[in-house]
Amino acid sequence: MDHSTSDSQLNPGKVDYEFESNEVLEPLSVVDDELVPKVGMTFTTLEDAGKFYRNYAKAAGFSTRVRCTNRKGNEIKNQLITCSREEKWKSKISPTEKTNPTSGLNCPARIYIHTLKDVGAWIISKVVLDHSHPCCPSKAEMLKQHRELSMSIRRTIENNEEAGIRPSKTYQSFVAAAGGHRELNFIEKDVKNYITREVRNVSEQEDAKEFGKYLLRMKEKNPNFFFELQLEEDQSIKLAFWADARNRAAFEYFGDVISFDTTYNTNRYNLVCGSFVGVNHHGQSILLGCSLMKNEEIESFKWLFQCWIRCMGGNAPKGFLTDQCASMKRALEACMPTTIHRWCIWHIMKKIPRKLNGYKGHADIEQEMSQVVWNSHSKDSFDRNWNDFLLNFGLADNKWLSDLYEDRHIWVPIYLDHHFWAGMRSTQRSESMHSFFNKYITRNSSLIQFVKQYDNCLGSREQAERESDAADFHTVIPCATKSSIEAQFQEAYTHAKFREVQAQFRGKANCITRLKNSALGYSVYEVGEQVSSSIFNKFVVTYDSVAAEVKCQCLLFESRGILCRHALSVLSFEQVSQVSPRYILERWSKKVKRRHTHIKSSHDEPLMEPRSKRFDQLVFRSQNICEFASESEELTAILHRAYDNIMAEMEALKAKRKGTSSLSHEDANLESVNELQSPPRIRTRGRPKNRLGSKLEKQIANATKKKKTKVLSEINLFDAASAAHSNSSQYQGHVMNYQFRVPAAGDNSLGV
Repeated sequence: MDHSTSDSQLNPGKVDYEFESNEVLEPLSVVDDELVPKVGMTFTTLEDAGKFYRNYAKAAGFSTRVRCTNRKGNEIKNQLITCSREEKWKSKISPTEKTNPTSGLNCPARIYIHTLKDVGAWIISKVVLDHSHPCCPSKAEMLKQHRELSMSIRRTIENNEEAGIRPSKTYQSFVAAAGGHRELNFIEKDVKNYITREVRNVSEQEDAKEFGKYLLRMKEKNPNFFFELQLEEDQSIKLAFWADARNRAAFEYFGDVISFDTTYNTNRYNLVCGSFVGVNHHGQSILLGCSLMKNEEIESFKWLFQCWIRCMGGNAPKGFLTDQCASMKRALEACMPTTIHRWCIWHIMKKIPRKLNGYKGHADIEQEMSQVVWNSHSKDSFDRNWNDFLLNFGLADNKWLSDLYEDRHIWVPIYLDHHFWAGMRSTQRSESMHSFFNKYITRNSSLIQFVKQYDNCLGSREQAERESDAADFHTVIPCATKSSIEAQFQEAYTHAKFREVQAQFRGKANCITRLKNSALGYSVYEVGEQVSSSIFNKFVVTYDSVAAEVKCQCLLFESRGILCRHALSVLSFEQVSQVSPRYILERWSKKVKRRHTHIKSSHDEPLMEPRSKRFDQLVFRSQNICEFASESEELTAILHRAYDNIMAEMEALKAKRKGTSSLSHEDANLESVNELQSPPRIRTRGRPKNRLGSKLEKQIANATKKKKTKVLSEINLFDAASAAHSNSSQYQGHVMNYQFRVPAAGDNSLGV
């Protein structure tokens, strides 16, 4: 038994066409007769008929929508397409509380299309051209139906989104390229909607799966890619860590000192992001792993640090910087007992105003505490200065300061600077990485968006290192002095580190060297450095001529790997022409061949549809042709003729394939296979045609037949009434010869 179903039911009895009768008739515009729908027009497909009516609507100044679709089984038998302002919309919210704009005005404009059984085509059987509202073709481009994003625009939006370019900037680039807003057939809102619905449209259920697929793709591309996940009982992600092959190779050279910090608001699940950051031979930050954590408990940090050590071949760093977090401290003591742990001094000094704000003269307290921390050049002097500081300001009972003093060995510079820290005293490098993320991701970002931006960060760090390596190879920074020691560093160090050495040579001019005592080649010097017009800082420098060893009290070389100006002054005083190789660190050398420079950072290729891939390939190849043809008008004309010929050939092939009723292995391709449709259900031959049905089945069949006859008769009466009513409407005229009155001053009625 055939059943007729409808996607939306017409109820002509409830449609109320009441048109204004006080409009002043005035011609507005006329549409080309070829675009006007007429009764009897036939089309090959239903899509062609709908497209024809949409083109007419755009020229006339309105938009359309499918009002009703009648089906017989899986086949569409007829369709009613109306003006988008056809319905009468009523808000459920009281107008006194909120008034929402509505476009519904009971507009009668419509076409009725049905299929021709014998021909297999579609025919327009009924047409109503008149509207109950003014139409303006110049404003039609602002209607949603007539705004569209071409393939080129969509690919540009996708690429810009992956690069972290804001949607507003992307839209402004389109405006600049087109020559103005009016030249575009879309608005900024369309760009943002496309990003939200198509590019960022990852559900929470699929997000974790896509994140896992990303990790597997990276592992497949390079077996040295490392990742590890810890899951909850419901298989949700609790902890995640990953590092690419380049990260792991770079650890061999730059894994001696690590900065680790956590940040929030990087994803929609409130997972805490943690990054392991080192310093390369140019003094640049380099990522050595990334993590996502559900919480910041001790066990979570233990799992993460153990996972990271396994990733790096079981080797723990010599120094590890974190913020003042007790959980991290406990986890590091358990996982890296031989690693020197250092707290970020910037975070501690930043807390002084908040912790000591209640004391009288807190500004003086802050200044004096900074002097004690930074200008104590020995452990004994720090202890002495700290006690004096507490007594002078009456702070001996302050618990925060007492706790800091107990932990002075993990944050005070003089207790830590005899170890190498690559110039790091704070977690600022980790925070700079997080600031990179925060530019392009928000608290609503998905996991897959986060890892894409992480890939971008890896790529930018890799590119910065490659550019600096190239500059070191092709250029030389001239020496600022005649010193052979400076030339020695010029030959060995990267540009960035050699500039730091030159800064020490320039600072040597402010130093006065005085020999205090000397015996058996071991000399003790006092170097006074003038830091202002009346202030001299004094440093003790020792020099062993036998071992060619120089040591300064400031510990700059021990902590940063750069000889200080005080030591250089003593070497100059001793007339040393070449420093010992121990003072030229391989870590800052530009001549070392490092394995990680030959490994590309991980970057996930976008999962594009076949059409998008073909489009990108064609655009890439056509750029060279267009660049060559743009050299002259003659070449441009040749290319235009070639384009016209190719377009005609492609349209002919597409039309030929459109009517093809067979598909063989010789001409089949992915596009033709994607267009295949499932066959409709057919009646089997297993039962006789005159099968006796039950009494209930007969009653259902009769009721369905009566209902179908009633609906068809209502549609016919409704269309007849609409045609009669449109003839008496004030909005009369052939096609688009609508006439409207000019609104008087203070008139708020609808007009053009």
